Amino acid sequence: MTSQAISKDEIQLVYLSERCANTDEAAINKIKLRAEHNNHRRNITGALLFTEHYFLQYLEGEAAIVDALYASICRDKRHTNARLLLRKPITQRDFSRWSLGVKKLLDNEENQDLIAVLNMIGQASKVTESQLDWFKLALQ
Repeated sequence: MTSQAISKDEIQLVYLSERCANTDEAAINKIKLRAEHNNHRRNITGALLFTEHYFLQYLEGEAAIVDALYASICRDKRHTNARLLLRKPITQRDFSRWSLGVKKLLDNEENQDLIAVLNMIGQASKVTESQLDWFKLALQ
């Protein structure tokens, strides 16, 4: 991933939600295919990290467009309890090469620290930006 200089009123928004049990990997692939097309059209970039239990997504783009997309995502029945973790103005995008990068975080020894942090974030009432940086590194 490379950073892209931007000139508009752009934001990075990060949310966490609980994946529904019936949202299988085929459904996630459909999300990816549709989002790649729609996000490219809207000049939105980002990444989706998922486990058996959670989705963690970064969205970047013009504030009004990202906010409208997030509102739509919150209504999606493939997950529940969407929770906004971060919404901040940006001067550079972290995911400029991806209209939507998708990564499954496998439950193996290599990912135990990330999974533990994700589970902690899922239960926490407050999350810091530095905690989210772990996941940004995992998506690179």
